[in-house]
Amino acid sequence: MFFISITKNGVAQNFQSVKVEEFNLHSSKITVITDKFLSDFITEPNGFSVVESPLISTTDFRNIIFSKVSYDDKNDKFNIFKSTDSGRPIYYHINPKGEFFCSTHISMLRSAGVPIAENTDVLPEFFVFRFIMSPNTLYKDIFQLCSGDQLQIKIENNKVNLSRIHHFTPPEPRNKDDINVIIGQTLNHLNNSIKLLEPSHNKISILFSGGLDSSILFKICQKNFKTNSTYSTGFPFENPKYNIEKEYSSSAAYLFKTKHFFLDMTSTDYLHGFIEAISKAELPIHHLQSVPIYLLFKKIPQNNNIVISGLGGDDLFGTTTQYNQFHFERNFILKLFVKYVKSTYIKYLLSALNKNWRNYVIIQENYKKSTFPITDSNNLVWSIGMYGSEEWTSDYFNKTKEDIIKNRYNEIIKFHERSIYDIISILLFLSSASTTQDIWSKLGESDNKILCYPFTNIDVINYAFSIPWNIKLKKPKNILRLVANQVEIPEEIINRQKSGFGINPELWAQKGSIFESLLPLTKKIFNEDEIRKMQSSESKKAMTYWNMLNYSIWKRICINNEPLDTLIEEIT
Repeated sequence: MFFISITKNGVAQNFQSVKVEEFNLHSSKITVITDKFLSDFITEPNGFSVVESPLISTTDFRNIIFSKVSYDDKNDKFNIFKSTDSGRPIYYHINPKGEFFCSTHISMLRSAGVPIAENTDVLPEFFVFRFIMSPNTLYKDIFQLCSGDQLQIKIENNKVNLSRIHHFTPPEPRNKDDINVIIGQTLNHLNNSIKLLEPSHNKISILFSGGLDSSILFKICQKNFKTNSTYSTGFPFENPKYNIEKEYSSSAAYLFKTKHFFLDMTSTDYLHGFIEAISKAELPIHHLQSVPIYLLFKKIPQNNNIVISGLGGDDLFGTTTQYNQFHFERNFILKLFVKYVKSTYIKYLLSALNKNWRNYVIIQENYKKSTFPITDSNNLVWSIGMYGSEEWTSDYFNKTKEDIIKNRYNEIIKFHERSIYDIISILLFLSSASTTQDIWSKLGESDNKILCYPFTNIDVINYAFSIPWNIKLKKPKNILRLVANQVEIPEEIINRQKSGFGINPELWAQKGSIFESLLPLTKKIFNEDEIRKMQSSESKKAMTYWNMLNYSIWKRICINNEPLDTLIEEIT
């Protein structure tokens, strides 16, 4: 956690029981707050820095920089940096007087006197995509850095001005090495990203789903540090017979002989955790799984408080959407179906004959979307991650699809000359992956856990993007499967079907299900008829219902500033 402001009179008096540095610069006062847990104030030869690092308590803290605000007195310039693997939101605001405020926490901006209000312009984007893509936020006139970006500011005429933003741009595919070299280099970069944690290696634990990504990271940690602590959880409303999360993590833990902990919880635990998690994240929490993850952090011992997550692996090495698109493009017969098979009756017949036909129809529709120009809102890229109901959102807010996607369009269109595979990975990394990193890191921090994401280390990202897509997409997660073989992960884990974040809406989204008791909270924001329309097992309606719950709780806690206990007491 950190806060820094450049103001006329200083704001140190607004903060109690924290480490505060305040000093004069030109005609302004610089106020700096750090916590000594993740952040500290560092005096530099040519100025000062405010640094966040998982190693902040060690002399090696510069090995891993999550975020950094530095002042260079030679050039009289501030530089604010957010690393790709940080998972740390960096919010910033410049008020009409030219005063600057920057922090990882909205609550600290509020304490400093920054007005906290809702950014209603971005609500259509939220209700379709479940989050707001940087640099915009749900908070009016408060922005955030994109992952990997650097923001430069200068003080001119006693006012702060944005000087420049350096945007992170991953490389294009160019790697000409053979597959064995690619496997070795991918493993080497992952290994190096984890070895940076060596000064605190005895504190490491692993978020362990039992899937490919977390298994690779576990094996690397086990080899380097003899790590033996793994943790996983699931949903209290999952049918025990089909609890894949528990089955996957427990079976993998058995094979690896880890000291594994699986958190079971009650529905009440989940509901209370839902409200608490939004309060801690200061955002709607995106995934349903973020609630169990938050509750799991409370169970991880403090002596294992550096928590490694496999988040980001799919986005870099190929999603199912990219794999299907790649192979569809190269299949002449499938492409013929796109052109000629339009009859509803034929589709119905084929669907009856082939249980995978529905999946094929989705792949077919995605391929059609990919044929539109990237500047067209109907292109596949602009429907990636569109979980909520576009129809409901358009009607409720009286907006077009162009209105809904304009924020992400403005950020991603700069990559329009790259392949659709690159664009999808860049979009996913800068949007959903970074948002989830931010949320999970804040949830972990609330219980003194530090989240680390080796797959989004800058060297791993740059190398992954350099690998040609025909190699990455030869098979689903081709590179990571081969890396898994290299670190001796059993074939039964490598080849079993992937388990995702999702859970069947029939288990949570219908009238009378687990979230019914949250309706008193939500009805203060939405008309009950609108809520009831979205209580459904149909996925887009269900996710809109989830967004309504999220948004209502977030608005009451983070905008209206209502006490957490007040909302919990309203649960029926």
